[in-house]
Amino acid sequence: MQIRGKRIFNYRPMCLVAGSLALGIVLGEAVYGESIAFIIAMCCVAFLLTVAFVFVKKVRKFAYLPLALLIGLIGITASSAIYDANIMSGYSGEFTVKVASEIIIDGDSATFYASDIRIDGNKLKYDCFVNMPSTVEIDFNAGDTVKLTGRLVGKEHVRFYTYYASDRANGIGYYATASEVVKLSDGDATFPLSLQLKIKRILYENTDEYTSSICQALILGDKSGMNGDLYDNISASGLAHVLAVSGLHITTLAAALYFLLRKFKVNPKIAFVIVTALTFFYSALCSFTASSLRAFIMCAVFSFASAFGRKRDNLSALSFAAILILLFRPTAIMEVGFLLSFFAVLGIFAFYGPFKRTGMKIVNKVSPKRRFGKRLAEVCAVSLSANLLTLPLVAYFFGRVPVLFILANFIVLPYMMAMYIALLALTLLSLITTFGGFVFIMRFLLIPFRVYVGLIGNLSFASVPVPSGVCAIVCFEIIALFASRYVFINRRAKAITVIVATALSVILCAVCALA
Repeated sequence: MQIRGKRIFNYRPMCLVAGSLALGIVLGEAVYGESIAFIIAMCCVAFLLTVAFVFVKKVRKFAYLPLALLIGLIGITASSAIYDANIMSGYSGEFTVKVASEIIIDGDSATFYASDIRIDGNKLKYDCFVNMPSTVEIDFNAGDTVKLTGRLVGKEHVRFYTYYASDRANGIGYYATASEVVKLSDGDATFPLSLQLKIKRILYENTDEYTSSICQALILGDKSGMNGDLYDNISASGLAHVLAVSGLHITTLAAALYFLLRKFKVNPKIAFVIVTALTFFYSALCSFTASSLRAFIMCAVFSFASAFGRKRDNLSALSFAAILILLFRPTAIMEVGFLLSFFAVLGIFAFYGPFKRTGMKIVNKVSPKRRFGKRLAEVCAVSLSANLLTLPLVAYFFGRVPVLFILANFIVLPYMMAMYIALLALTLLSLITTFGGFVFIMRFLLIPFRVYVGLIGNLSFASVPVPSGVCAIVCFEIIALFASRYVFINRRAKAITVIVATALSVILCAVCALA
């Protein structure tokens, strides 16, 4: 885009497509439940805009924008219609299911996920989450078919409800409460569940409960075995992202694989195929969470560019990942993991450079030859840039934000990434040799992490309550991105624009609060 001969920002079609697609999904979700005629009218307007753009020469090259908007509208509307048409409001009685996860006992209740729900021989489209008393005899495992006696309730589609989006991502449409469970037949768990269970079994049989829960979250992103107090301490320490398989994990894994392949002098193109296949396999093992999918797609794009000598663009790669995920899973735009993952990476791309330069100016004034200062400046730049755009989201979804995240990223994060690689190697060795004792050493290697989160998490000021709303989040993100290095206007103009936008944001938030 240009104004008076000066470019305001670089033209990136991929970014514009991602933004338009996301806007279409948001609009489609906003009108969920309204008259079908109104929804059709919105789609017709988007279609007519596409046609108009095609026939008007000056804006023809932007015809993909209303088209992406239309695709977003249709995608989320169709997804909602399919869900509503196949979900059953409620049922009481007997029904059969296939156990699709491990059984977790917590106090007086036991829970597991189930698939292949059948009522009188008729199979339901979606899976369910089962809750039953822990007093029920548990003589079944993942893969077995059982008969439940109880109630099955369909999960309601609530607009912009993040738990609904998470359930849709996992194929969950029902919540079941069972008073009686009878095993009908044995069965085998399918991939990736079978491999997940093997890894969990190795960890639980050869380490203590604390270590196994951390290791399980570290390599699988599964926090189901972690008690609430431990997770609260980790979140307050600013290290919750370590337990969600994302770019940090995928990039570390890919870097380790490339290092090994270079040692064996493997052709770069062949190395690209090997690393892409293995990281895809790993993303599948982590149940294709939004953060792991984003990391896999971006890693594949960057690896392709490196292997085939292509120029890479960070924002376009991030947008491409968003487009692929939203096309196949439009409800992902409401998932906490999707939002935090994409905004964290966007923050790094937008603000890491300026933050690092500012930090290095301070370091050079103290001592230009101080390596520690350079490392500190880099860590602070990454931490600040990654958290800048995610803190409003964290405040909105969790009600509190960590304040010691820089300390955690400087002291603990490098150590935990080394532990991540060690854990992957030890787990793989245990799977190959069927000797699980290799992971026993993790009990001792994770002691520093345990001590750190225990000390920091119990500090009263480690996290602080921060109120946040949707309007505040949207306004903050727009202001922050406008102030980033991707907008090419002078500092004075940026400062004035940010001040004006901030004032308007405060007014808008106040109006929304009073409405």
